[in-house]
Amino acid sequence: MIAFLYKKFKRLFIIFIFFLISFSNIALAKFIRDTEIENIIYGWADPIFTAAGIPKNSIKIHLVADNNINAFVTDGKNMFINTGLIIKAGSANGLIGVIAHEAGHIAAGHIVNIKQTARELQENQFITSLLGMGMLILSSTSDSLKKDRIDIAQTVLSLGPSIATKSFFSYSRGKEYVADSLAMEYLKKVNRNPGALGIILKKLYGQELLLLERQDPFLRTHPLSRERMQIIKQKTSLSKVVDNKYDHMAYQRIKAKLEGFLEKPGKTLLNNQDNSLYSRYARSIAYYRAPMHKKSLVELDKLLSDYPKDPYFLELKGQILSENGYIKEATMMYKKALKIIPNSPLIQLSLSSLLLEDDKNIKKTKEAKVLLDKVIKKEPDNILAWHLKGVTYMRLGYKVKANLAAAEEFLRRRDYAISKNFANKVLNSTKKFSSENLRASDILKLINQIQEIS
Repeated sequence: MIAFLYKKFKRLFIIFIFFLISFSNIALAKFIRDTEIENIIYGWADPIFTAAGIPKNSIKIHLVADNNINAFVTDGKNMFINTGLIIKAGSANGLIGVIAHEAGHIAAGHIVNIKQTARELQENQFITSLLGMGMLILSSTSDSLKKDRIDIAQTVLSLGPSIATKSFFSYSRGKEYVADSLAMEYLKKVNRNPGALGIILKKLYGQELLLLERQDPFLRTHPLSRERMQIIKQKTSLSKVVDNKYDHMAYQRIKAKLEGFLEKPGKTLLNNQDNSLYSRYARSIAYYRAPMHKKSLVELDKLLSDYPKDPYFLELKGQILSENGYIKEATMMYKKALKIIPNSPLIQLSLSSLLLEDDKNIKKTKEAKVLLDKVIKKEPDNILAWHLKGVTYMRLGYKVKANLAAAEEFLRRRDYAISKNFANKVLNSTKKFSSENLRASDILKLINQIQEIS
């Protein structure tokens, strides 16, 4: 079958395989969560989203642990930013310019338009067949998050074959002009220098002459052109783009944190030998990963001596203590951090997990449940939160609620058979029209709809 397809559609097959290789790293990507980094990036992004007319809290930003410079949107709800882009941007404005550009794509509805153009440019039936094979290859990972990543890959790969055509690149460049123009408009609205848009593009300009495998992925979905760069240069002034004091501090902190967690500890220690806050921060993380947790705690204690109310230093200390068996001390650190930034779901989740370590303490179990309710209210698709909530219900003797929490958990894991099993248990042990009965019924209906479509 593959041999036949190759002979009949040789050019398209080669194109597809190229994009399968190019974007498979997205399907298998490691997504990271961090309270500090997310708070800082959303702090920069939210005003831009507002300027773009994007409804509040409608965009989810995902951080991808990948060293390449890349950022992209897959629909009107999700934006993906590589850690490589954050680190290599060199400044807050460099990152903010890219966020503004991606917001332009979302506001202009380009993703929907691009998909429509892709369907018009190539034989849809053949592309669908190739995607079926491609998703089978990508789904071979055993990672627990593979289903989520397959969904992401499917969206990205759906663009692959058509993007490769010359006519599509022409169309895509046209959309880049629009996104550039909108980005500059948004940056002006939030009192930022529109020259921020050109920082990353200037870094990448000239890469189009390189072999495709040596280009940063950003260029594959955001094709540059000499004309486009000239327009950006005419309308902006890169020499005047300077981070303010807060932006500089915030950017250097998240850069140090990412390098500490993602680089080899030895490299981080070698590159961070001065006494600046950022170098000390990076060293504390590097020692923790070495693993040399006692040295890490010494660095952190020095930072906390200078900045005793820094919630992120407290959070990091809590993480290091908990992973080295100091549960009581770690719990205290997380509680201190939450007093400073009380609406932080990731810290609430970490603290609730520690509270549940003591399976005989009902008071701690109730405390964990309160925290988990807050996490789920803010992040209703947080799988770990649903799992821990089921644990709290079981320990408190609420078996029906525990089964319902399990149904919610496995629904989000896309393990529909197990989710159905727990939902049916709820139906069989509750009165009709009770809140638990209605929610279990809704879960079953939703699963049936999903399975019918697929």
